[in-house]
Amino acid sequence: MPRTSAYRIPSETVDQLEALVDRIEAHPGRLLDPARTAEAFQRLDTKAVLGTLPEGFSEEDFAGVLKLSLFTECATQAYSDLFQGGAEEFSAPWLGRFNANVWTPDERDHHAPFKYLLLSLGYSEEELDRKVREVQELTYTHSSGKSPVELTTFGLVQEYLTDHWYGLIAGLMRPAAPEATQMVVAVKMRETLHTVWYRDMTAMQVEGNPELLPLVADTMASFQMPSNALIPELQGQVQKWMPHMNADFPRMVKEMARLVYEIMGNTKRSAQLLLEIATRLKYRSGPIPLNVVKNVLNRLGGPGYSLAGEAVLESVGLDHLYRGSSKDQDRMPLMDRAAERLRAPVRSWIARKITVRFDPEPA
Repeated sequence: MPRTSAYRIPSETVDQLEALVDRIEAHPGRLLDPARTAEAFQRLDTKAVLGTLPEGFSEEDFAGVLKLSLFTECATQAYSDLFQGGAEEFSAPWLGRFNANVWTPDERDHHAPFKYLLLSLGYSEEELDRKVREVQELTYTHSSGKSPVELTTFGLVQEYLTDHWYGLIAGLMRPAAPEATQMVVAVKMRETLHTVWYRDMTAMQVEGNPELLPLVADTMASFQMPSNALIPELQGQVQKWMPHMNADFPRMVKEMARLVYEIMGNTKRSAQLLLEIATRLKYRSGPIPLNVVKNVLNRLGGPGYSLAGEAVLESVGLDHLYRGSSKDQDRMPLMDRAAERLRAPVRSWIARKITVRFDPEPA
């Protein structure tokens, strides 16, 4: 297991991260307006959704989905304290600034729409507030490391899953309750931005120091949504709920593969990261142990990992990320085109053997 104390990035990377946070602070996008959200509550008719719920998905399930979102979002301060502590411990003022000036003020109001949706269903405000206080008083136990790259990787995965989760809720409500849907979509749009920001922060750190890759792999392999620690009784229902909410697991795999490629910057490091994650999760590649696969790829060096990375992208329909346009391919030198003709069947054979597995725990 890599040690968090191994975290190092060059001064040029620090400058890039400071400049990124400068841009985010200058243009944070449209934050939620609490007054506007409260006003929209007066027009809510969330009960209309109950008559359109899919078969096998009860009113209690729907309320549970909203409660999971409310109680996860209400613990913003605990997550904020974690990131601020990591920023201070590792002397990363860029992360501290982002956390204090952008992320925390943004997230503080994300729980409100879900409270209003539950109130519209007839739930007691007193009871909801009591449970919110209980969650906020719990001690949040973080599942990963606290170095900046581990925190931004954790933030990336958490925000991506949350973004996707709110998309599922919006899709569930859209036919019967457009006003309620807009409230959830407004939160979802903020989570989309957070995902992009954390992606860029992680990518910059890995580009500055590729030896941070094991820390990224550890974080992804050990990732757990905070709701596992805070409200396990609701988090435990997620896998049952998601199929009824039209969760598209192949699309999630594709999106996560794209994020990995964007973070790592090339197919070689993407394959290295995915193999490190699979090894930590003790996955198997058919009859061949993963440590054998790693040894073979290590002997082949960069070309072997690059081919494996291309095969992963091809297996999920993202081969255009490394192929380039048809015009680019036509302009390739003759020797490169000949090499590609040799690589293509091998890559496609590997792609057919790959099963990219993703076990989401959204909230």
